[in-house]
Amino acid sequence: MNRVLNRAFPIGILSLILTVMVSSCQPSPSVNTNAPSPGASPSASPTASPSAMPASTPNAEKTGTKGPHCDDPPPANPSTCTPPIDQPFVAGCTLPFTGQSHDIDLHCPNDGCAKRENDKAQNKIKNNFCAAGPAIQISAASIDKLQADVDQLVQQGTFKYGQSAPEPVDRAKLHDLSTVDVNGNPVLLGEGKLVTFEGFVLDAKHDDTYVLGSGPQGFGGEGVNCKNSLFDWNDIHVALGETAGAEECSSVTAEISPHFRPAVWDRFDSNACTSPHVTNPLPIKGLRVRITGQLFFDGSHTPGQCEGAHGVNSFPRRSVWEIHPAYAIEVFDPNKNKFVTLEEWAQGK
Repeated sequence: MNRVLNRAFPIGILSLILTVMVSSCQPSPSVNTNAPSPGASPSASPTASPSAMPASTPNAEKTGTKGPHCDDPPPANPSTCTPPIDQPFVAGCTLPFTGQSHDIDLHCPNDGCAKRENDKAQNKIKNNFCAAGPAIQISAASIDKLQADVDQLVQQGTFKYGQSAPEPVDRAKLHDLSTVDVNGNPVLLGEGKLVTFEGFVLDAKHDDTYVLGSGPQGFGGEGVNCKNSLFDWNDIHVALGETAGAEECSSVTAEISPHFRPAVWDRFDSNACTSPHVTNPLPIKGLRVRITGQLFFDGSHTPGQCEGAHGVNSFPRRSVWEIHPAYAIEVFDPNKNKFVTLEEWAQGK
């Protein structure tokens, strides 16, 4: 064959033909089709077409591109508490709702698996089911004023939060702060007070669980809940808006604790990533609700507001004042033109 080619073509052309023939036989360089574009956010999850989704993600249509762990199975070893904790939870009072005992109630105490005194103190407050009524009705304006009061203390150099939970002695400064109630009337409120907040559900998810996160593995649970990543061991984070179409960065946070959580409350999940893992999740997206619970200041974080610079450990919300834990959940029933309990509203759904 070489002799035929040499007669028919000059040496330069022959060399070019052979180069093309050889290069056409080489394998194409591998391309990472999941790599984000240069302009993509570092935290953005790669997007794949439905036909390109692997067979191991049966819930891809529901989870969309919410993260790489949305369809992960439960981990074999869900607890990462070091050293391991195995102590019962003590409510310390009659529960404000009719709950049921869970595994976490038998093995995770009130201060979780915290080691530092500031974290222990904050965890105990997160787990307080004993705030006394009557509940004060508050609004987003109430929350904004409370946040401004704390930030003023920071500016005065008398309070610190965000990098870590406030020191136990400083939490007394979170009591009896000047704010307004839902009608705009002046009122003194603070951590440990019983309040009621009305809003629309923007998102609700079993937070800190193994299906969330964008790292090499899912989240490993939260310290207050003994760092266990299972759904039954974690809070349900609820983002509440003043309107059903509000942005989450303007939301107020409510948290449904895993301790003694009623079965119907466990169905309070609207998140595309977490709800497929919940048995019979309720259609709560955009729902008008009223949540009563303890007023709590989550000093391990800072607000991630819609405008302005974000501080350390910030998440999309207007304030780190929360209704945490929830004591009661009500839903507005348009057919009855009034709020009813979640239990009543959920019947038949």
